[in-house]
Amino acid sequence: MLKMLIADDEQIILDGLKQSIDWKSYDIEIAGTARNGIEALELVNTLKVHIVVTDIRMPGLSGLELVKEIRKARQEVRIIIISAYEQFEFAQEAISLGVLSYITKPLKKKKIIDEVLKARDAILKEKRERESITRLEELYKNNLPILREHFHNNLIMGRARLTGDFTKQFALYEIDLDNSNVGVAVFTIDDQTETPDEFFEKSFQLINLRIAEMAREFLPECYKKIVFQSYNNEVVMIYNAGCEFTAAIKDVTLTAEKIKNSIRLETKVSVSAGVGRIYPHIRDASLSYQEAVKALNYRLVYGNNTVLYIDNVDMKEMKHAHLFNDLIEILRNLQNILSTGKADEVKKLTRAKISQIISCGSIPYYYVQQVYCQLLSSMLRTLYEMNISPEQLYGTPVHLYGEFFKKKTLDEIEEWYDDLVERACAVINQKKAEKAGWVINSAVSYIKKNCKRDISLGEVAEFVNLNPSYLSRLFKEEMGIQFVEYVRNVKMELAKEMLKNSSKKIYQICEELGYQNVQYFSTVFKNTVGMTPVEYRKMSMAE
Repeated sequence: MLKMLIADDEQIILDGLKQSIDWKSYDIEIAGTARNGIEALELVNTLKVHIVVTDIRMPGLSGLELVKEIRKARQEVRIIIISAYEQFEFAQEAISLGVLSYITKPLKKKKIIDEVLKARDAILKEKRERESITRLEELYKNNLPILREHFHNNLIMGRARLTGDFTKQFALYEIDLDNSNVGVAVFTIDDQTETPDEFFEKSFQLINLRIAEMAREFLPECYKKIVFQSYNNEVVMIYNAGCEFTAAIKDVTLTAEKIKNSIRLETKVSVSAGVGRIYPHIRDASLSYQEAVKALNYRLVYGNNTVLYIDNVDMKEMKHAHLFNDLIEILRNLQNILSTGKADEVKKLTRAKISQIISCGSIPYYYVQQVYCQLLSSMLRTLYEMNISPEQLYGTPVHLYGEFFKKKTLDEIEEWYDDLVERACAVINQKKAEKAGWVINSAVSYIKKNCKRDISLGEVAEFVNLNPSYLSRLFKEEMGIQFVEYVRNVKMELAKEMLKNSSKKIYQICEELGYQNVQYFSTVFKNTVGMTPVEYRKMSMAE
């Protein structure tokens, strides 16, 4: 219940306002009354009232002076002024002081009630808003670790929406990181699939936590850093490199070496790390992350329990760069062929490129692996654009990149990749069939509804949102008949019904079906049915 104070130097006004209205029915308690401004101010502070109704002229402190004093400490109090004066100056000053209402005497009960209820509703609304904000702040505080982890992952995936003043954004998540000279290192447990299930369940997360703990402890304090677990179960470290990039890379790689060696000693588990390049702005952390993951994947070439910096593996690729000159075109062709659902054509394209690389001789395994990796990326992009997820291919959640990097030989990769292509094309063809069925059903329904007029392929194609030539080809494939021939047959069937069941003239039927020439209509009818409209009607009547 809200507390209200009434202040007026006339006792009759005080008694009238207090006793003539059932304030409790409005959930308001008259906490006190005052005959002068000084007494009113004291009661406002001691009773902690929510609403004050005060006369503008009182001894000790006037109503306006009382308002000024209240506003010094109690901004939230709603104040209603009553006055026997209608001077604009009083009302104007009252408004400037944040007075809710200015009521002139003689007082009317309804007006007083309305204004007090307006104050009550404003207070309750503000209270609800404060409570809502408090709940949201509490919810945010309780879920901050989850929100921060989500932000971290979005940052390395390039999906974080960094504002101009990123420092406020980082402060919101309690992240101590600068926006300049940013690098990323990624740690992962090697050969996770060969680890016993009971170990994996019990110890995998604990080892990741230990790696994260070591990363925070071992990297020199001069580097600001954040360490977290990615959605791919990697331990990721984002750090500020300062101005000496070479020194920073050296410190990070040495830290990674120390971590993998320590984990090996403590748990006998092999850990590898990839280190990306340093970039000038935090928004480029995703680029460094991608490079760190790319470097990390080269452990299949260099072995497990290793630390790899991207520059050290990328530079070795330069002498074979010509092998990748046409890769962009091949990837584009892959997307185009895959969308047709022709698995044999997709595999043929892949094998042609792989054969070209192998034929050069002395090509490292990881070159072939890199091509397959990009083919996989292109395939997944195409599937994504077609709204097909990897789960739909296997019927269960699957991490395709993880599966890919488990393969140890070219034969294993080729076998796995061909199986993936077959699965992808099967789903694509299924979706195409479903879509084709829907399109043809829609087209047929539209034709039947509109066949009593001249109807074109372009009109129906626009209705089903397809290119006319594609619709024509699809129609022939699905219906076994050309579009024009189908429309003609529908019209002729309708013509037969009208000839048989109505007394309409031939020319009337001709016009209703969208034909402009009776002779042409009769010719089409005879070619389709085997007799003229007149002959068909006579035969129908004879039956």
